[in-house]
Amino acid sequence: MADTDGLTSALSRLMEEPDRPRGPRCTVGIILAALDTTTAQKLNQLLDSPAVTSTRIADALTRNGHPVQAPAVARHRRRGASNGCRCER
Repeated sequence: MADTDGLTSALSRLMEEPDRPRGPRCTVGIILAALDTTTAQKLNQLLDSPAVTSTRIADALTRNGHPVQAPAVARHRRRGASNGCRCER
């Protein structure tokens, strides 16, 4: 018979110690971390607004010294989804 106590303990440890993010940080996440609080809040508002396209956001960031492509912005906007970036929501 299988050791269910051992399995329960192992599963509990997995919940307490989540996996570390794999790969490089998201470009948009790096940009957000580099911005002052007010500007980061404004960018987050735009990222959460469907009224502004990812292309327009990427163009504004790139014009102002933060080069990023629209697909990276679109992926960041889907954070938390299976096809989105790994940044926290």
